[in-house]
Amino acid sequence: MTRKNMKITILTFLIISMFTILFSKNYSNEYFDKSKEHHTPHGFTNPFLSDGPQNKNFYDLIKMMREKRPDKPKKIKVEEISSSEIEDLIKKGENFYLWIGHSTAFLHINGKNILTDPIFSDRCSPSQLFGPKRYSEPSISINSLPKIDLIVISHNHYDHLDYHTVKLIGDSTFWFVPLGLKKWFNDNGVKNVIEMDWFESYDYGGIKVDCLPSQHWSKRTAFKSFDTLWASWSIKVEDFKFWFAGDTGYNDEQFKSIGRDYGPFDFAAIPIGAYEPRWFMKDFHINPDEAVQIHLDVLSKKSVGIHYGTFILTTEPIDDPIKKLDIARQKYGLDINDFSDSKLGKIIKL
Repeated sequence: MTRKNMKITILTFLIISMFTILFSKNYSNEYFDKSKEHHTPHGFTNPFLSDGPQNKNFYDLIKMMREKRPDKPKKIKVEEISSSEIEDLIKKGENFYLWIGHSTAFLHINGKNILTDPIFSDRCSPSQLFGPKRYSEPSISINSLPKIDLIVISHNHYDHLDYHTVKLIGDSTFWFVPLGLKKWFNDNGVKNVIEMDWFESYDYGGIKVDCLPSQHWSKRTAFKSFDTLWASWSIKVEDFKFWFAGDTGYNDEQFKSIGRDYGPFDFAAIPIGAYEPRWFMKDFHINPDEAVQIHLDVLSKKSVGIHYGTFILTTEPIDDPIKKLDIARQKYGLDINDFSDSKLGKIIKL
């Protein structure tokens, strides 16, 4: 980021901060249940984090933004998967996984088509005129996807909930979202939305969906934070169980509990990128070592890395997640078949 751009960015955030102070107010949580430790009267919280890490101030944000980012690489050419390749596998009854980019993945499990946190836009931002721009194309175009049975959304950050993608898919499928996000979908003309709290289950067309904890946060405007819930998801089709971690920090309680109460899982997608600088990111974004710990905690038989290789969001070099994952595998006595760094466009048979 150039000095000029940094000054513009800081000035923008100063203006936003001033308006936030002037016009923000306490919003009541219509879902508030005092018996639930992740509920607050004004939104949601992480029960295994103290208030301090969840209340980073404006100066912390500026300090983090001033840290040097890696240079943006030339756009990586990805060999795009065709609709015919996908349809052929489906007709053969194959269970398979395709990493599309960032946290977007397509799975075919026992006849059901599932999509996670879809973003097909060029930028993860409130506008396609500015913000982080993808340096690798999606491994399949949105128009080449088969009919999707359901989509799970982990939270409302722009790299996980993309307005343009949501509008393109619309009510052609059902969206499963954490508490508080149904209104956003409805306001944008999408009605086929199932809203769930942690530990709630829903049976949909032969698919068992469980909304489960993660350690993260929500923010989509300058005026609200922690106002909608974040989640991981368990999806079971017949005897096959898949866990989507979404976006998360690590604690030694929630994931062991997920493994004990909902595992073991046949397959899991776990983030391995966007973790530096650690002083700012560690409570909400796991690094590859913690990703492997989560793989073990949730009792996943096989996992793949997501949340890297698409946008420059943080300060680690773009090849760091893969290198660090290899180190973590060696540390915990795993091999690449246990936890792999999936390649864009590579189909993994399940």
